[in-house]
Amino acid sequence: MIDRGGLDSRPDRPHRKQAAALCVQKGIRSMCNHSVHFYQDEYPAAEAAEFLAAGLLAGDACIVLLGKTHRVAVESRLRALGFDIDDEQARSGAYVAIDADQALLQLVVDGRLSGDRAREVLDSIFTQAGQGGTRSVRAVGEPAPLLFAAGNQADALKLERLVDSLAKAHGAAVFCAYPISPFCQEGALSALFSICGEHSLLRFPQGAWFQGKMPPPPAVAASAT
Repeated sequence: MIDRGGLDSRPDRPHRKQAAALCVQKGIRSMCNHSVHFYQDEYPAAEAAEFLAAGLLAGDACIVLLGKTHRVAVESRLRALGFDIDDEQARSGAYVAIDADQALLQLVVDGRLSGDRAREVLDSIFTQAGQGGTRSVRAVGEPAPLLFAAGNQADALKLERLVDSLAKAHGAAVFCAYPISPFCQEGALSALFSICGEHSLLRFPQGAWFQGKMPPPPAVAASAT
């Protein structure tokens, strides 16, 4: 049975205190503003779940703006940490899941990102989740990575800048993730630098988190020249 706090009392499932210890051990609580995780092959569902778990433990509202496959992977990880997603959704909107592909349909007009429309839609999502600024917000999203994967780098960067602005305005923490392979193509160095420049924390495959707003590691940059 799962209580209103979302804990699973069965002994084979981790307790929230264990989830809290994991978050502290990995420094997840210190993730603020706008972070990006570049990954090799598999979406970093564990890291995204730990990021959200820290927020749920702190009483934050958590927004998940992912495609179905990645959302299912993240929610599976959250359940493994002892969180009942259905219960979190029911508790005053503490957990909000929105399909990223469906969200993009609202943000894109005539094949291009509408800045005004994107700001209106995303600002509303942040405002409602944060109950008008009375509750902190964490978000895991991939609309910008989806735009980038579709070959629309300019709009992906535009959306990243908008999200960065909204995160600061709402005092929200945002976790993004991009596959690293597109940035390792010839001529992709400029795009890599641009994406890095819109994030306050960066992580590359098999690497540690480090401060953003700076060039990527030389080995990564060299592969994108």
